[in-house]
Amino acid sequence: MTLPNLLIVGAQKCGTTWMHRALNKSDHFWGSTPKELNFFNHPGNDLAAYERHFDDAPGNVTFRYESTPHYFRMPKGDIDLAARIRETLGDIPLILLLRNPVDRYLSAYTHHMMKSRLPVVEEITEVSQNRNLVSFGEYYRILKHFQPQFSNISIHLLDDIIADPHAVISRIFSDLGVECDITPKDLQFRSNDKNRKQRSFGRINPEFTSLPVLSPAVREQLKDHYREGVLKLQSEFGLNVGHWVA
Repeated sequence: MTLPNLLIVGAQKCGTTWMHRALNKSDHFWGSTPKELNFFNHPGNDLAAYERHFDDAPGNVTFRYESTPHYFRMPKGDIDLAARIRETLGDIPLILLLRNPVDRYLSAYTHHMMKSRLPVVEEITEVSQNRNLVSFGEYYRILKHFQPQFSNISIHLLDDIIADPHAVISRIFSDLGVECDITPKDLQFRSNDKNRKQRSFGRINPEFTSLPVLSPAVREQLKDHYREGVLKLQSEFGLNVGHWVA
């Protein structure tokens, strides 16, 4: 059976597309096409069909992986993604990318606007619970749910990827016990172009010349909501994230 032995599980809007492409430049890794298979989100999915996504992986690669950011969430109804992944794939290593949850909220809100799932506005003046916009940023709570199932969760910050992408990649290789064969030059690509996104947004509503922003009140409300979890990420996991909610 050819199944992944590594997952990039999220979080949503935190750089998973970039990470998927970056790891695929290594001889040690083979990433699925498409990047997001969303297998574990749907209990009725066929395991054999999921396996076929990895049939073309060379036999000498160390890690076969896919990258579905919607995996990193709390149980919903009878669907516990952490438990489903563990039951199917075992205690495989996970890669988790995080960013300021307030900025993640804005990025996700903008994404859903562009998909016509939310009303188009220039300024977001109310916190919406739709589309898991708030809950997907509750990193600490979700991470504590995943921890009992997985012994190797490699956590990295989008801020660090932006500042020094090769250093982050090198740490991931070290966490996974393989030699880094990716150079800084290999990482000179962009997976999400802000200017392109702004042009796309303008086509939805030509009156808007810039991407939407959070009102100061909404930004503070979101900071208050996330503060306790963010500070626990810093104290328990040693992540330099306190400034997210300062």
